[in-house]
Amino acid sequence: MKQITLPVVPISAEAFAPFGQLFSPAGERSFGRPNFDAWVMPFAAEGASRLQYVRMHPREASVQIIERHLHVTETRQPISGPPCVLVVGASADQPPRPENMIAFDMRGQGIMLHPGTWHSIDAYPRGAGTSDFLFLSEEATVRELFDGTAHPQRSQIFDLAAAGIRLTFA
Repeated sequence: MKQITLPVVPISAEAFAPFGQLFSPAGERSFGRPNFDAWVMPFAAEGASRLQYVRMHPREASVQIIERHLHVTETRQPISGPPCVLVVGASADQPPRPENMIAFDMRGQGIMLHPGTWHSIDAYPRGAGTSDFLFLSEEATVRELFDGTAHPQRSQIFDLAAAGIRLTFA
């Protein structure tokens, strides 16, 4: 099995821009009133949205499966728990070379993935304890993945382990 270890890098708007955007205020507010500011984020889904509360458990820092979603700007916002790592790769019809992927330390920072961005299926808590997220996606995409559809149409999945690749981060 081929071993690839990625360094974990801090997340920033500039570093994450090829893969999506940070889920945080940027620039002028979109609207507001006294004591209330709001920024509209460019979330998009072709079908009904699905908001989930997701809990990630500590585990080995080894990515076995990557995926990309073609019809939604998947959004993840950490709520509580230790910081997490998310591994991402450039949008392309074929999976990225694992050594070209980036392991970001989210440090409580929410993200919105561009449609088609390859990413680890999970975020990986660093340290003890679980990490909780608000997770915004598309109903049809999530249903297709969790119903065990043999050949999903709304996402692409690549099994690194089955391809003989052990992708870790440190």
